[in-house]
Amino acid sequence: MSTATIENIDASTLSTEEKYAFAILSNLPVEEVNQLKQRLNLGNPGVIGPGTLSAFLQLCKERGLDLSEAGVNAFKEKHHLNNSGLYQGMIGPQTAGVYFDEIWGSRGDVVEAEGDFNRAIATAAEKLLGMCTMDGPDGGNNACAWSLNRVLAKAGIPALGENPNYVPSLVEALRNGRGIEVSREEARAGDLVVAYGEAHIGVGLDDGCKTVLSNSSSRASFRWESDTDFNGSYGGPSTIYRLLK
Repeated sequence: MSTATIENIDASTLSTEEKYAFAILSNLPVEEVNQLKQRLNLGNPGVIGPGTLSAFLQLCKERGLDLSEAGVNAFKEKHHLNNSGLYQGMIGPQTAGVYFDEIWGSRGDVVEAEGDFNRAIATAAEKLLGMCTMDGPDGGNNACAWSLNRVLAKAGIPALGENPNYVPSLVEALRNGRGIEVSREEARAGDLVVAYGEAHIGVGLDDGCKTVLSNSSSRASFRWESDTDFNGSYGGPSTIYRLLK
């Protein structure tokens, strides 16, 4: 197995979470490391440096993977990986491979973007129709941004927004390089629709984003199908964005 080249990383200075993230990356085949780097919009293929490590650790957090010592032991037990004796809490190629599968859903749990974000986002949104959002903010009552980021996670796309649960934070990220604003005439399935006043967000399901899927606060479920302006619920016209990266 050919592995990636390590550059400018001193393992003795890493935190526990960083050490486990580094162990995963350094035990993956270089092809899988490059897949991760491509999806994280990182250059310099075949190399694991501080930037790769930092971005990968953030991705693990977004996927809900606990890289504390207890979290890694629990992960190994859950997946029936050898976790006794000298192997307790250790990450080798087999464990790293399972982490890779968990992140990218190679067992069919994740819709991969493959360079076409709109297609991946629209497909992921449709697959998540009816998803319970009670684990989101306020028991699902304010979970529209949270739901949108669950859609992106299922599409294999990094989370949007410094605060992934707050619509204005998502909009700020879109305006600062991760997206562009598009007209209703240009809009297509998979574009992101932001309500007037940045009060809500959803995913367009068709050309023109005439049908938008978003969180239903009253039902704590990702199942509200509305028109582009969320059926007039927010007092003005929506803005449509296309995710670029």
